[in-house]
Amino acid sequence: MKTNFAPPLTACIATAGLAIASSLLTATQAQAFALSVDPQYGTTNGIGTGATATLDFNIVQSGADLLLNLGITNTTGTKATAGGATDSSLVGVAFDVFSGVTASVKSTAGSNFTSFWENVDISGLHDGFDYGISTPRNSFEGGNANGGLYKNQSTFVSFLLTGSSLSAEQAQSALLAGFQNGTLKAGVRFQQVSGSNIGTSDKVMAGVSADAEAVPEPTTIAGMVMGLGSLVAARRKQAKKATA
Repeated sequence: MKTNFAPPLTACIATAGLAIASSLLTATQAQAFALSVDPQYGTTNGIGTGATATLDFNIVQSGADLLLNLGITNTTGTKATAGGATDSSLVGVAFDVFSGVTASVKSTAGSNFTSFWENVDISGLHDGFDYGISTPRNSFEGGNANGGLYKNQSTFVSFLLTGSSLSAEQAQSALLAGFQNGTLKAGVRFQQVSGSNIGTSDKVMAGVSADAEAVPEPTTIAGMVMGLGSLVAARRKQAKKATA
């Protein structure tokens, strides 16, 4: 496919690139990490339906605020599983935070996950998650699948963390260490599971997996943006020479 580097487009890309890089560098972030939601870590359906997901945790220190940015992606059907699920509706995520910290919702802009829960129990899976975020429902576990995330769909929610004197890097390390040693836990609620003979509903735990994708650091993304800007500038110089 031919890429058009006409001046109006390059100007837009360069401007957007500088804006993105600037916004990324205004906050101090630690290395983000991902949890894999998979039946191997625990499920209410034996071997599990095969419903899976990825949870990206990224703590950001912006000014005096410490923010936990949670990315949620439904990965059901993207890899072979014993349960055979080909799709599902991901309707809720429950998770713990490290000791001494209180979480509240900072932003759900653009997300259907707008219901915030405290002291979440997922029957048959785990009781006493610190917090939960879900689509609008009667309870975290009970309700329909409206507004859920289906295969390859993602959403993003930001939480304000208070009561901690830790830096973003220290807080991120504490969070990751808790998930690694099992003192902190996370789980996901699925409904409308299709393609599985195990059931049409599932509740699955998350764990730190070696094959979980690493989340790029802001400086890495900014470098990519700057690199794109340099490429655009080079292409523009070439175009001017060709027309001279």
